[in-house]
Order: sequence, then C-alpha cells, then structure tokens
Amino acid sequence: MPAYHTILAPTDFSDPATAAVQAAAELAGQYRAELHLLHIVAAQVYYAEMPEMMMPPMEDITKQMLAGGEKKLKKLADELGGKIDVHTHIEESAVRPADAICETGGRIKADLIVIGSRGHTGLMHLLLGSTAERVVREAPCAVLVIKQ
Repeated sequence: MPAYHTILAPTDFSDPATAAVQAAAELAGQYRAELHLLHIVAAQVYYAEMPEMMMPPMEDITKQMLAGGEKKLKKLADELGGKIDVHTHIEESAVRPADAICETGGRIKADLIVIGSRGHTGLMHLLLGSTAERVVREAPCAVLVIKQ
C-alpha cells in the first residue's frame, strides 16, 4: 500500500466535494499526511453570464468571491484541524478548474488528489464535461474520485 505524505482535496463546497474532503481528511489521519484544501475562483465565468446592466466591476466580483472562498476554507480547515495538518489554498484562475487543480498538485508535490464527482452521465456529461475526469487524465499523481 502506498504511503501518502501530501494530499490535495479541491472543493467548490458542493455536497460531492464535501464528501471528498471528508475522505481526504480520513486518509490524511491514517497516513499522518498533510491535507491541502483548494478552492478555485473563476469570477470571469460568472461575470460573462451576468446581464450588462447588472455588472459591477470585475475586480469587485473577484474580491467578493475570494473573500467568501477564504472564509469557507478557513471554517472547513478549523473543523478538520487538530488531529491533522491542514493547509488552505485559494486560487484565482482563468483556466479550467482541472488545470488549476493539477497545477496546484504539482506545485505542492501532492502524492494524492481526492476529488468529488457529481456523477453526471449521458447528455449532461457531454454538455458539462467532468472536472474529475480531466484531473484523472492530467494529474501529476494518483487520484481518488469520490462519487456521491
């Protein structure tokens, strides 16, 4: 059985991501590994979908999303901390989430990425794609997908 020293758990705070974070925390406890929580902010995606008349400046949206993400990450880290070493990362990214996840995994030298999957199939999968699937294909390390 492989030894894990650094585990990355990306989260968008959805139910599937929360299940993956819990699994990652359990593994981190078993292996005495560092757990790195990652949240990616892609404000430009949300900005592009807003009606023109309602658009606040892009910088304001990004700042709000970063602040909200940091607050949620800190709360999550506090809930998990104590028995395991938890680090938080928030990334503002213009690339696909899967690319940012893989890049962060490489940068922190992750041994394992634990990611949640919504489990879309068929047409929904074709239309939305799968971040988890892309991470499995492109990650610099092992990937564990937690399907809800």
